[in-house]
Amino acid sequence: LCLCDVQYGKFHMEMYFWHCAHWALWNNWDLLRRSTTIYSRFLDSSIARAQVQQGWPAGARWPKMTDPSGRSSPGEINNLLIWQQPHPLIFALYEYRAFPVKEVLEKWRDVVIETANWMSAFAWYNETTGVYDIGPPMYITSEDTSPNVTQNPAVELAYWRLGLDIASKWMINLGEEVPDDWTKVAGNLAKLPIDNGTYAVYEGIESDFWTDKAYTNDHPTLVGLHGWLPPTSGLNVTIAQITAEKVWVYWNVSNFWGWDFPMLAMSAARNGDQEKAVEWLLHPLFAFDDVGMPIGGARVPTPYFPGSGALLLAIAMMAEGWDGSQGSAPGFPSNGWDVRAEGLNRAL
Repeated sequence: LCLCDVQYGKFHMEMYFWHCAHWALWNNWDLLRRSTTIYSRFLDSSIARAQVQQGWPAGARWPKMTDPSGRSSPGEINNLLIWQQPHPLIFALYEYRAFPVKEVLEKWRDVVIETANWMSAFAWYNETTGVYDIGPPMYITSEDTSPNVTQNPAVELAYWRLGLDIASKWMINLGEEVPDDWTKVAGNLAKLPIDNGTYAVYEGIESDFWTDKAYTNDHPTLVGLHGWLPPTSGLNVTIAQITAEKVWVYWNVSNFWGWDFPMLAMSAARNGDQEKAVEWLLHPLFAFDDVGMPIGGARVPTPYFPGSGALLLAIAMMAEGWDGSQGSAPGFPSNGWDVRAEGLNRAL
């Protein structure tokens, strides 16, 4: 979570997922619970950020880069990045799946509510199209598009749908009413942007973005639509697969680093290409040094620990499976592999 070289030793809440989500699948709850309290500890400052500093009508906006108290650190991108927002909902759900008791529901209640409150507040109703849009302004996961024109990015839209669905079911499990704003936004979010038969980075991006280096030199998060993320409402799995395979061709692989490779592996596995999933995990650019430290690659210094966390997440998912997967070790090739696993949890 704290990266001490190019990222100035500040907390990076968007990276918390890649650092720690694997503990949920490996059943290391004592370790995971040491850090998930960050959300309850940062809740007040995140409510203040959303409602006092930025003027949103409701909710808690989780920060990108902070000091240890949860205050946002200076930075051009910090207050415009949004993909860290649904993260606590994923951690809450994994804990409830492992421990389906009222105490877990109550433990996460305030974090879930305030997270979803801001997500519904951030979405705005477009009177022309009759749907709820997200952005602008905003930065997407790869931080390589103009925040002033970025609207309805595919991955963030899918993550918004997933997060609001998790939050709504959380309220139902608590025996409480689902807020109308959540239901209204979730049921009327813009469709995932499609251009020429593939998903687009965001709505309205130039059609030739595939060959524009401005958009193909950073995290290939389009593959996360069906891999890192489970299928979400409105996702066309066939289009997601075509999109992922096109990313393999057009993105600058030499600029991949850290969690990119496990994310690509999870996408390939969920799309049924187990051989390719293993290839991504064994890619020569996804390397570890002699003492096991994850090498940063072309973009960041070593050690870059999100690479380690993402590797463990991908291995657990490929070995134990994910919701809806069939058979043993569904993420590994069936020929030439004998994969045995115990004590793991399924991925979403």
